[in-house]
Amino acid sequence: MSAKPPPRPPAKAAPKIPVGTSQINPSDLEGLRCAWQRKQLVVFLGAGVSLPYGLPSWRNLVLDLLFEQTEHTKALGSIWPHYRRALAEWMMDYFDYNPLVLGRMIERDIKNHPERNEDRSFIEKLRERLYASIKNPAPTATALQAIARLIKKTTPVQGVSAAVTFNYDDLLEQELAKLKVRFTPVIGPHRQQGRDFPVVHPHGYVPMSGPATRDTLVFTEDDYHKLTDTVFHWSLSELVIYLRKCSVLFIGLSMSDPNLRRLLDACRNSKIPQHWQIQKRHAVHGSEMNTVMASVERRARQHGEVMGIGARKGTPAMGDAIRAALRQADTYDREVFQSMGVKTIWIKDWADLPPLIEAIPD
Repeated sequence: MSAKPPPRPPAKAAPKIPVGTSQINPSDLEGLRCAWQRKQLVVFLGAGVSLPYGLPSWRNLVLDLLFEQTEHTKALGSIWPHYRRALAEWMMDYFDYNPLVLGRMIERDIKNHPERNEDRSFIEKLRERLYASIKNPAPTATALQAIARLIKKTTPVQGVSAAVTFNYDDLLEQELAKLKVRFTPVIGPHRQQGRDFPVVHPHGYVPMSGPATRDTLVFTEDDYHKLTDTVFHWSLSELVIYLRKCSVLFIGLSMSDPNLRRLLDACRNSKIPQHWQIQKRHAVHGSEMNTVMASVERRARQHGEVMGIGARKGTPAMGDAIRAALRQADTYDREVFQSMGVKTIWIKDWADLPPLIEAIPD
């Protein structure tokens, strides 16, 4: 009887590719390059790409509008502005208000009290708050600039086929204009004419200047209901086409929108994930660690009292435990999104995002 062959050693993982301070799996970069070469790459953009320009997050935009409206109320109008802003933020957190619900309240208040708002429409006030703190970004490249350069390299046979931005702003269009790239903002069901690069705004479009329409804006709770309840809504049709036929790279998105998650589940047609998201690893640095440790200790004492557990000698190494919890959070996110057909590319610092985007064309 012949001897059994020795077991094969486990295959070694391919060395990761350094991009800035991050280490990227070569298979992820190769997948993005393959989509680029077939012109099946689409970028989906969220609020994170607009933050370097001074634009507010979705939550802070709603808070800014709410804060402005409280100036005219009897109960809060006489309070110092910084306290009114703090109270608006506390109210959202304490009552767990959804920004969509607050958006509905804000728009109703603006419509019902035109004398307070100098006869300005809701869309005009929204534009004003959206661009109130706009600034030139730092000298280093931003993600939007890297995306615009990536789009400029597109040819009839390879490159990025479309950009979908869930932001109201026209910052991507501004960056494309600087590079003399011809583009068309897509904000409704009308079919695109010509060969200009499509920039799809499924939640509406409020450029810094020029016309803006309230009809296509998804800002309030009832807007969101109309979007999700309409089977053939133009924006849902656009998203479904890209999610089913292309490879999507999600940038600057928290991926928490239930409608987007529903579409990802509905559109998955393979066991192999065909999309990618770029996320920063969960981390706590410097003095923030002391704050987190104190918070965990306080919560542990409260739970101990409820559970009847008295003081114990020798507390766990809190720093190590918190770092372990953060690694577990990374694992949860990776596994959940992979189940929806999205692989996660982890970066250590947002500064690594532009060089990662620029590394896609081989």
